[in-house]
Amino acid sequence: MEIRMKKSFAALAAAGIATASLLTAAPSASASAGCYATLLNTGYQSPGQSTYKANSGCRDLNVTYSDDTSSANGDAYAGYYKNASGSWTRGSRGYVYIADGYHTRGEIVLVSDLTTGREFGVASQWDGGDWVEITH
Repeated sequence: MEIRMKKSFAALAAAGIATASLLTAAPSASASAGCYATLLNTGYQSPGQSTYKANSGCRDLNVTYSDDTSSANGDAYAGYYKNASGSWTRGSRGYVYIADGYHTRGEIVLVSDLTTGREFGVASQWDGGDWVEITH
């Protein structure tokens, strides 16, 4: 009986290791989309801190966190990107009011279908110096 139990434990352990390795290799939903999140400081009615659109599965600039540092409520934000001639261009959605806090990807899109490598930033309508996390 002892030999049978050792074989059973060995088989169970092998199954557990195989299952654990499969679960570890499986990407999470956000990782499978291949998105990058970047925390940016906003400018006042013009882009503040800027970065570049990542080569990822996300085509849009999604706000996934916002913090209006001068108010407990929120602010209106607009996405900006540099066009082919190097000038800042406001996204077609214009300013969008966003309450402070966390937001799901796809809930608030500032710019759609931004090209990989394109420089972008975010502006606050009522004051600058806010923080936004852009998932792109």
